[in-house]
Amino acid sequence: MVKVRRPGEEGDVGEVSPQEFEAMLMGSPRVERVSPGEIVSGTVVSVGREFVFVDIGSKSEGMIAADEFRNKEGEIEVKPGDVVEATVLTVRGGVQLSRSLKKSHQTSDVLADAYDNGIPIEGRVKEVRKGGFGVEIGGGQMAFCPISQIDLKYVEKPEIYLDQVFNFRLIELSPDQRNVVVSRRAILEEEQQAHARETREKVVPGALFDGTVRKVMPFGAFVDIGGMDGLVHVSEISWDRVEDPATVLTAGQQVRVKVLKFDLATNKLSLSMKEAGADPWEDLEARFPVGTSVSGAVMRVEPYGAFVRIASGIEGLVHVSDMSWAGRVRHAGDVVKVGDHVTVAVLNIDRDKKRISLGMKQIQSDPFEGARDKYRVGSQVSGTVQRIGAGGVFVELEEGIVAFLPGSLAGTARGEPLSAAFKIGKLVNLSVREVDPGKRHITLENTSSSSHEEKAEFESYMKQQGVQKLGSFGELLQKALKDKR
Repeated sequence: MVKVRRPGEEGDVGEVSPQEFEAMLMGSPRVERVSPGEIVSGTVVSVGREFVFVDIGSKSEGMIAADEFRNKEGEIEVKPGDVVEATVLTVRGGVQLSRSLKKSHQTSDVLADAYDNGIPIEGRVKEVRKGGFGVEIGGGQMAFCPISQIDLKYVEKPEIYLDQVFNFRLIELSPDQRNVVVSRRAILEEEQQAHARETREKVVPGALFDGTVRKVMPFGAFVDIGGMDGLVHVSEISWDRVEDPATVLTAGQQVRVKVLKFDLATNKLSLSMKEAGADPWEDLEARFPVGTSVSGAVMRVEPYGAFVRIASGIEGLVHVSDMSWAGRVRHAGDVVKVGDHVTVAVLNIDRDKKRISLGMKQIQSDPFEGARDKYRVGSQVSGTVQRIGAGGVFVELEEGIVAFLPGSLAGTARGEPLSAAFKIGKLVNLSVREVDPGKRHITLENTSSSSHEEKAEFESYMKQQGVQKLGSFGELLQKALKDKR
């Protein structure tokens, strides 16, 4: 058998069977709403460090400060299952109760009782007055609410409060009750503090909260998660790179956040919006296997490469060395600019470091494939002079293939600068001397008819001087010694 005590009644109702008790519970109508000042009874369901939670039959449990149950030794003299009676202080942000206000405080003089015991009263804003508002608090009696006491924030448009019903705290009451001053701000501050204490007990790393953006700053945003403000650093707003938080967040916006760190000593709370959602890097290898071609937008350009967004929260780097087959890229900005849409190949993924390497040139075939067959040794080729270096001339045979003509094989006269015979942008005809696809290198030489003619004229001149054959340096030296003898 179970002994039953109904809230608000003295003594036990009587003994009932477990089945009858369960039926009573199932059939008990739940209270949809309670009001400030109302006396309620309920069953203690849990005891925390700061609050005792009580089931009062409403949609949410009531909260009573744990200090109200402490004895002289500081011990809390209540446990789950105990039935307690308390007065409703406020229903905003949760039902807050107090045992210090008993039924004996309910007298016919409601205003005096509310003023003496701090019980909230309901009032309707009827008019805007100089410096505040006229509030009807019952029976047609008017009270004055200073404009600074109507809300927690600065009031720009007083008219928006007209005809709205709020709970107020009596802060001034003359003996004849003609001068009545009320404050809504006092209740809001108490509720905010109570809500913050309740939230603080739930704030642990990894906990998720729905919050409201309170203020947006260049370095991040402050988010209210229930009476407590936490900072979402700009790096924690999104998996995508955010330069200015104001471009993605506004004051009053509802957001989902995850607790990263809470320092109880300093009361500093670090939050993350991106960690509250799914990590886009979690299944990246499955979505974008190495070798996959994907389209993306250029988000940022640096001298060493360009960052391309291929999916929400995923940016990869295209290094300058992977931008083009056509020679060396000195600056990524010479190839792409912010906003360009490009097709890239996935080269490498490092999920631990959240890095992905992309390539643009890998989308196209390597022009050096089959170069040995296309540019056979001894064959004649045409190309455009790209640039002239200290050791020779660089000649572009086709896009992606730049061959090298050493100065010693350029066919120029001794002492003649290469720039005199080769002009940048001009077309030249040369011969292939060597091909090495592995090293991506082709060596050229100048075997043009003009150089043969110059050699023939030189040999003819030497014959006139008595030299029949041009030999090695040793042969020429031996002949010179013989002539001397």
